[in-house]
Amino acid sequence: MKAKPFTITEVGALLGVQKLPGGDEDSYNVVCPFCGDERGKCNFMVIKNGELVNVYHCFHCGAGGNMLTLYAELNGIYGANRYQKAYWRIQEELPMGMQEYQMRQKKVMQRERRCKEKLAEPADYENRDAVYREMMKLLTLSHPHKEDLRWRGLKEDEILRMESLGYKSTCSEDSVSIARRLIKSGCNLKGVPGFFVNRNGNWEIAFYQKNRGYLCPVWSGEGLLTAFQIRLDVSYQKRKYVWFSSANLNKGCSPGSPVSLSGNPDAQRVFVTEGILKAEITHQRTGETYIGNPGVMNYKELRQMLVQLKERGLREVVEANDMDKLMRLDCWEDYGTACRTCGEVGTECPKKKEKREQIRKGCVKLYEICEELSLSCSRAAWDMDGEGMWQEQYKGIDDWELREAEDFCGKAAA
Repeated sequence: MKAKPFTITEVGALLGVQKLPGGDEDSYNVVCPFCGDERGKCNFMVIKNGELVNVYHCFHCGAGGNMLTLYAELNGIYGANRYQKAYWRIQEELPMGMQEYQMRQKKVMQRERRCKEKLAEPADYENRDAVYREMMKLLTLSHPHKEDLRWRGLKEDEILRMESLGYKSTCSEDSVSIARRLIKSGCNLKGVPGFFVNRNGNWEIAFYQKNRGYLCPVWSGEGLLTAFQIRLDVSYQKRKYVWFSSANLNKGCSPGSPVSLSGNPDAQRVFVTEGILKAEITHQRTGETYIGNPGVMNYKELRQMLVQLKERGLREVVEANDMDKLMRLDCWEDYGTACRTCGEVGTECPKKKEKREQIRKGCVKLYEICEELSLSCSRAAWDMDGEGMWQEQYKGIDDWELREAEDFCGKAAA
């Protein structure tokens, strides 16, 4: 199929969608045109893994589709031929004759080809595991990051175990030298997410000042180290976590959005919660097996993990997403700048309602997957009042399990 003579970037511009700082021409975040989220939860992707995709997805409200879906939805175009109508209307708004059409189409195809030439084929999990294990030997967990884990309520032995699993600090100063040492030790860095070839032709690790923090390892059900999230020291576009990725860099690639297993892969019961770090912390304290899902709306990878675990004897799944799922919707001017548009104190807060519905959607999807796989599924809930609603003291399952730690300050640390 030939490329269309425009991308989702041009469509977004026609629709007045506001682009947020950061990202690049192939993937960037926008103010969601459906729910208005400004935190970078809505992503526009032009090219993925060297292929034109022109899609969008909001991880807050769940809106998603391709560039024709975007145009049709925001312009109220419905019916069986809605995409054809959207396509012709976009061309009308981007006035072009045949020569202009062909020139635009050629540029889009050239862009796709250049991207394909630049990217590396993702390495398999075995090679990633080999490289990441060697990389862990060259990194340490810094004192400030150990303090962060202590602040969360972890004990010294728990921190040591997490460090041995790959919770290490990033090191932008040694990004080239570490890559060089890995190559010298026999590692093949090609296609391993987080590694790329820099302008000088040298392999480098994608550690920078803007993604400085500590690594949160993603372990597969087979015990392979497949990816990392980075818990940022300083939030970026209101995000506390980013993937350790070299997507769109020379010979680099993306890790995708895998889920992580903390605990026994042969367990008959597993808890599912949102967050790689949250799952590991709670496993360390309780000994229960946890799946850390990087996003409550991340269905595909979660289902694959559950399928694998069922083959190893899994029978029961416990949904343990954050207690926002049971929060009250009364506005008490406690939801940041969003409170400026809520109305009067005591009325229903639309932002809280959005948040609660988003988490509930993720919970419902988990229940549907479990029903499909014939796995029993129950809900974990905590910190509730007499009416079964959240009391807003302990948000995450990790906060609840660590609440009695001597130095735990009672704050919800996501």
